[in-house]
Amino acid sequence: MIRSVLSRPIIPQGKTLDGADPAPSAQLVFVVLAAILIGALDAALVMFGIAGARGAFAFVPARVWVVAPLIWLVVAALAAVPVLLVTRRWSGLCLAATMAVVFLSIRLRAHPALLIVAIAGLALVLALLTPYLRPWMRRPRRRAAVGMLGLLGAVATMSAASPSASSMTSVPASEDDPNVIVIFLDTVRYDAVFDSDGGVHTELETLARLGRESTVFTRAYSTSSWTLPSHLSAVTGLPPQELGVSFDAQTYVGSEPTLAERFRQRGYRTAAVISNSFLNAGSGFARGFDIFQQAEAALDLCRTAPGLMADLHWPWFAAAVCNWSASEVTNRALRLMTDDERPFFLTLNYMDAHDPYYVERGCGGGRGYRDAVRCLDRQLASIVEWQSTRRSTVLALLSDHGELFGEHGLERHGNALFVQQLHVPMMIRHATSLEPPIDPEPISIAALPALLGVRGADAGPRGPIVALLHPPAAQNTPSEWSAIGTSWHLIVRERGLDALYHLPSDPAEEQNLIAKPPADPEIDPLRAAIAQMRRSPRPDAGRFRSLGYIH
Repeated sequence: MIRSVLSRPIIPQGKTLDGADPAPSAQLVFVVLAAILIGALDAALVMFGIAGARGAFAFVPARVWVVAPLIWLVVAALAAVPVLLVTRRWSGLCLAATMAVVFLSIRLRAHPALLIVAIAGLALVLALLTPYLRPWMRRPRRRAAVGMLGLLGAVATMSAASPSASSMTSVPASEDDPNVIVIFLDTVRYDAVFDSDGGVHTELETLARLGRESTVFTRAYSTSSWTLPSHLSAVTGLPPQELGVSFDAQTYVGSEPTLAERFRQRGYRTAAVISNSFLNAGSGFARGFDIFQQAEAALDLCRTAPGLMADLHWPWFAAAVCNWSASEVTNRALRLMTDDERPFFLTLNYMDAHDPYYVERGCGGGRGYRDAVRCLDRQLASIVEWQSTRRSTVLALLSDHGELFGEHGLERHGNALFVQQLHVPMMIRHATSLEPPIDPEPISIAALPALLGVRGADAGPRGPIVALLHPPAAQNTPSEWSAIGTSWHLIVRERGLDALYHLPSDPAEEQNLIAKPPADPEIDPLRAAIAQMRRSPRPDAGRFRSLGYIH
């Protein structure tokens, strides 16, 4: 029956084959070919960064060449129903034309004049090709249709397969070595977790419990206000100016080993579950992990034209498809937290508090940043409460940077180095049963390897805590340097007015004292620290582009 439907042309009574309508199988083949062609063009735009299609992430996985055509085939299937309600005679041609117009409208939405020209050109091409398409589409294409559908099914199955894990190390670990878990709460600022007295907000029950059992660093600061340099500083111990990364150069190629590499050398099993797509395999963050699971949809599916529109206008899609929700990260993590003869090192990244501030349905509703943090707290419970039956477990929890909500006239992050973006929560629950202290001294998240007791890692003497927005001499976006001491915060800008804030009396940084700085000896070390940062080798930022990550 299926074969007869695919092969039978629609021939109204009184018509010959030459005057018949297009065959269903021929229309199917035509639509599939059109979807594949549009998908390949979409993939090319992403791969080569044409018309801004690459977005904020420099890394593009090769599977985008498969994912993009598959997405456009899904679009064709969804569009088939309304098109068939209008016409069946030329539904294949109408579907192909509709997909092409949608593709052009999304990719050229910022260029209305060019969009009009492109659509007019498409109409002209279709008018010229129609006389040749009519005879081709009147003949049945049953074998081609069946073979094409089978091939697409096989390709879809292979593209959905999980990548294999890298080989495990054979270096034996000590029986006394604890498991180590590092949790990054992406975009969670300090005051979203702690009150002014250094206590965890009571509604955050999981974090409050962890705080009572941990060393709490009440003045921990990030090394940047965006994801990649802050995470890389935390796992390498390097200051931001030595990482060699920027928005344009998003790959860490330094010789300093990451935490995962250090623990794997000690015989640990290493694994990661990562929601933020900046921390991809192409950035170098995956170095040292035996198992690296990441929400890769943002790197291919969400960069296709249909995925881009869903990401921009559908919060659930952005948070749960392009990234992973907190429950997804936790469930994946729990499957990796197994007792074994060897201890494990596990790194987790949660994105729920990142724009669009996703709140899962199980958290009782609510929208916005604070609700997302409360929901995230609930999803962390099973990780924080987990216990090994073989050994102790060290758990470090921190954020990579904060967020602005109109302070200083700015929104979000990656655009400045104010304290709201740099002051982050950090606490470490050690394996000992000693009463955990509160550490009120300024400390950088780059001290994490030393705080975890990693051999060869040195936190160094506590001095000014430095941060870097991005390398200098970058096009369109001037750089900023930051140094924080016991009482003062100095910001030096490549362009614009520098800033100096007295944190004890002005914790929100509302009074800039740079015009008349006081004669305080603590300020000079801040200036010296920034001067030293500016003398560091500069990564190649000649091709720097102002990407969508900066607001």
